[in-house]
Amino acid sequence: MQVVTIKKNSVIRAVIFALILAMGFGIALMSRGKEAPEAEVKLYLVDAEMLRLIPVSAYIPQTNTEKMAQCVLDELIEGRDDNPKIRRLIPKQKRCMTVEVRDGIAYVDIKSEMVDAHPDGRDLELLTVYSVVNSLTGLDGIKNVRFTVEGKVQKDFKGYIDMRETFIPDYYV
Repeated sequence: MQVVTIKKNSVIRAVIFALILAMGFGIALMSRGKEAPEAEVKLYLVDAEMLRLIPVSAYIPQTNTEKMAQCVLDELIEGRDDNPKIRRLIPKQKRCMTVEVRDGIAYVDIKSEMVDAHPDGRDLELLTVYSVVNSLTGLDGIKNVRFTVEGKVQKDFKGYIDMRETFIPDYYV
């Protein structure tokens, strides 16, 4: 009698385990088919001659404004090195820029290593700043951009542009 009860309990456990396993696979398969909705954004990248910004479409996950803003910065950092019509100004350093969004303003914090690695020159500085500003202000909920370096407001970025001001987009850069 005891042997039958032990076998019965083992069979019940095996069935329950199989059901849990099947449910897990079913959930995984169902969630795999559902991807998060994506939003099309415009990234403003520097042209090959390094004279102006050109808009390039990109797709990022549709989430809250702050997460989308960080995705935009990550895309700008990633760049489009495979495209010969686009040049890189923002050094490819992971998390060299982070963003926080409050009251319609994107507060972008830049790591000092990124500033040090950035090429010198007024025009290149201007292109980099407006690449970030124009790209971020294209998101709903962001009207202006402010910059800090390592969490502190700086007089300038590399000696040319006053970083104490609040930037609005300029699509003619």
